[in-house]
Amino acid sequence: MKSIKYLFFIVTIYPVILSGQDTSVTVNENIILSPAPAILRSIILPGWGQIYQERLTNAALFSFSSIPLYIRSAYFLDQYNKYSLQKDKQEMLTSLSCAVFLHLINIVDVADAAFHEKPTGWHGELLGDTPLKSPWGAVLRSAIIPGWGQVYDESYFKATLALGANGYFIYKARSAHQKYLDTKDRQYSSERSKYNWWFGIAYILTMADAYAGAYLYKFEESMELTILPLIEPTYAGIQVYVIL
Repeated sequence: MKSIKYLFFIVTIYPVILSGQDTSVTVNENIILSPAPAILRSIILPGWGQIYQERLTNAALFSFSSIPLYIRSAYFLDQYNKYSLQKDKQEMLTSLSCAVFLHLINIVDVADAAFHEKPTGWHGELLGDTPLKSPWGAVLRSAIIPGWGQVYDESYFKATLALGANGYFIYKARSAHQKYLDTKDRQYSSERSKYNWWFGIAYILTMADAYAGAYLYKFEESMELTILPLIEPTYAGIQVYVIL
């Protein structure tokens, strides 16, 4: 029943989000994104295609509506396999049906945008004011999967660290929660709360780092490009300079 109410809420606010979008079509055909990569991304992961198109509001809507329902259905499937209760089976089927329904709408949304709105994605400027990487796109990526934003920023060590830290705190919180359910010992309840707090802090720091990494990516690229040899002819030979 909770899944049905959740689905009804998402379907209700979807037209509101659509009405607030800029549907203008660009005249530069050279930078319009191809529909196929966007559609394929949204088939693999809800919202990924919208992130690719830089339609971040829609990306957040479909990611944070579909993915929790998939997780919820997996949880009740696990409960059903353990205890064979019909209510768990029913909850699993309801959550899965709602998740698939939203996933399909997500695919239709990204395809419709690709063919009608013709999005161009993110276009940064090395010598302008626009960052080369989308800062809020990086934040949303790390909000969906901690560390994904760092991969987008090409900070692979940070990505591994972020994924490991967030995953560790989630695992410890879930482990403490399961022990509390089994024993009703308040010690495990306190432990669960502690790790939930640590996860919250790590999660926020991961998103903040993703934003900073995307914003500063242009500076790092500029530094790499300016360290180039310049060769100038002279009367006696060749002089070589390095711009720092």
